[in-house]
Amino acid sequence: MAKQKNRRVKNYVFPTPSNPLTQVGAEWRGTNEVKKNLRGYITPVQLQRIRHDVQMWREAVVEAEQAWYPHRVKMQRMFIDTILSGHTLACVNRRKDLTLLREWSFKNDSDEESQDIKKLFNKKWFATFLEWALESKFFGYSLISLGDIQEDKFPEINLIRRFNISPDRLNVTSYVYSITGAQFTEKPYKDWHVWVPTPTDVGISKCGYGILYNVALYEIMCRNLLGQNADAAELYGMPLRVGKTTKTEEAERNEFMSAMLNMGSAGAILLDTLDELELVESKGMGQGYKIYPDLEKRLENKISKIILGHADAMDSVSGKLGATQGEDSPAHMALRDKQASDGAFLEDVVNDTLIPKMIKLGFNIDPSFRFVFDNNQELVEKREREDKNNLVTAQVAYQMKQAGLQFDPVQFEEITGIKTTVAPTPAPIKPPFTNRVKNKLDQLYK
Repeated sequence: MAKQKNRRVKNYVFPTPSNPLTQVGAEWRGTNEVKKNLRGYITPVQLQRIRHDVQMWREAVVEAEQAWYPHRVKMQRMFIDTILSGHTLACVNRRKDLTLLREWSFKNDSDEESQDIKKLFNKKWFATFLEWALESKFFGYSLISLGDIQEDKFPEINLIRRFNISPDRLNVTSYVYSITGAQFTEKPYKDWHVWVPTPTDVGISKCGYGILYNVALYEIMCRNLLGQNADAAELYGMPLRVGKTTKTEEAERNEFMSAMLNMGSAGAILLDTLDELELVESKGMGQGYKIYPDLEKRLENKISKIILGHADAMDSVSGKLGATQGEDSPAHMALRDKQASDGAFLEDVVNDTLIPKMIKLGFNIDPSFRFVFDNNQELVEKREREDKNNLVTAQVAYQMKQAGLQFDPVQFEEITGIKTTVAPTPAPIKPPFTNRVKNKLDQLYK
């Protein structure tokens, strides 16, 4: 039989982005132009998820710190499991909300606001961009594809898979652990992609490892602790089933054993006259389960402290005796500091990276206006402090008047900033002149 040739079938064993056999579900990439979206450069090969332990946590940083061929594959694979932890996810979402829920605007040096530029950015794609840019602080870096421009928007904005990115070589690879790839800081990719790195902590890599690397150690322990706690609950929480039988045949003994094992679902068992069944509870034994919630709480406190700056930032109890409450509490101050730090980080990304790229792509944006977060909380606190000080000054002025003294109006305005005027002297009150009063006067003067 003659062999049939199919010229379209290429690289069957090793799929590539151009291979027609690997185009199933290719619509997730968005635009077909790879220069606008490097997700199309990545071969759709599944990243295997594996079980992590402390040793693999250490191996992840060793792989990232290799002298000649550093990679972030193990680290990013660990992060996508770390973020699945309920407590870790809640802390991350809490920290993101501190910044993403703030009001923002575009202002110039004269503190004038541009409503036209704000209207241009007040779209869903920009909210998504801010979230992905902020996530770089947790994962170490983010590469955001802007995609096609449609009606002054980027509706196909995408996040490039981090385990296919080398922050040291500044490229995107088709396969993990590849050395060469698309240099996203060079043409034709750089105009359509926003690279958001984080500062390095130890000076080995070009960008940081991300907050999740510090969190991962405690999350791995907490995850393993949950499984151990479940085993302890099953081992010590359920009574032990003890059976006694006179049966000697192996088949009959196996049947009796099987009946005891299945009691949990059946709830009944058929015994012979000489058979016995007893449920033995572990009274006073198995108290070791008490160590699990204590250790889990300590691990979660570590995670909260790393992400939010304070152990009680997630679970603080309002009105607890001995704790500082309100805006002066350490937990509130820690959250406020994280909010200010993350806000300044996003302002630099938008003003120094995103807006110059958009201007280059043809957007009409006045560069004299800068993206800023409105610090409404700071304005409220400032107004409260001013009102409190002004109230004290007003009380001093009132007490001086009661003592027959005069508070200088000019000095009052300088201290409080409140313009004052001299109150007019009230006119004397005259009693009403009625007919009844007139008749009494007439009688007196007669």
